[in-house]
Amino acid sequence: MGQIAFWSPFNGSGQTSSVAALAAAMGSEYHIRCLIAQTKNRDSSLEQSFSRSMNNFSRTLSQVTGARNVSGTGLDAVLRIARSGKLEGGTVKNNAQIIEKDRLDLLSSSDQKDTAKFEAASDLIRSVFDQARKYYNVILLDLPAGDDSELSRKLIASSDIVVVCLPQSRRSLDAYFNQNNWPSTLRGKKTVLLFTQHDPHSKYKAANVTRKYKSTKGLIVPYNTNFKDAFNEGDTKGFYKANKAAERRHPNYDFVFEVQRAAKQLLDEIGIDSRTKRIDAEERGAS
Repeated sequence: MGQIAFWSPFNGSGQTSSVAALAAAMGSEYHIRCLIAQTKNRDSSLEQSFSRSMNNFSRTLSQVTGARNVSGTGLDAVLRIARSGKLEGGTVKNNAQIIEKDRLDLLSSSDQKDTAKFEAASDLIRSVFDQARKYYNVILLDLPAGDDSELSRKLIASSDIVVVCLPQSRRSLDAYFNQNNWPSTLRGKKTVLLFTQHDPHSKYKAANVTRKYKSTKGLIVPYNTNFKDAFNEGDTKGFYKANKAAERRHPNYDFVFEVQRAAKQLLDEIGIDSRTKRIDAEERGAS
């Protein structure tokens, strides 16, 4: 149904960990089919962050080295099928890894080391996610930060919303608001600001930034040490499950509250009624 691309002006913004947190919330809180993918032709930190929860089938991750043993699944497998002319709506589902059954899947990134060959397949990669829309309600794409490649431009163009991830870095903020190094297809696109690894005590907190640059208010994913440890240890889903009902005085409450708020707004932005799709709403008989 809806495709959301995540992009940031610079590396190190906390973009991937924010995508992981939002995906964990969507997979836990909503009766929707969600796919997440990282469009890099190298080892996937997004995949690693869910390694403790995935049904890996023939694809395994080493939690110590980060090395992967690949056997015919993920984006590479789907691209082979696409080249054969047999790409269908269920192809991506059949080659994705399960994080939350019937609600959250991950399409493993490509192991193609030749960047030129990977970029040459940009039209085919875009068609993969176009087909995936026939099965999934929402697709979250973690695009390389600061990238203005042909592939990123095409995926931004085909997305319903672009979430611009901004750290509390003056350089990154100036680059974004002065429209420096923007992907060309970002201009005129519907965007939502997401302040990542947010510190409310910083001079560059979200409220001050939006006031300074005369911007619309953005969403927030706070910095949280416990979450970052879980992310690095491959237990993103476990952290969210353990803390999603945290009480207000709990040290992880603010993080979970803001992630839940951001996930809800993004679903609403792409036309998914978050109120009726909540799992607890269904249990009360909502339709």
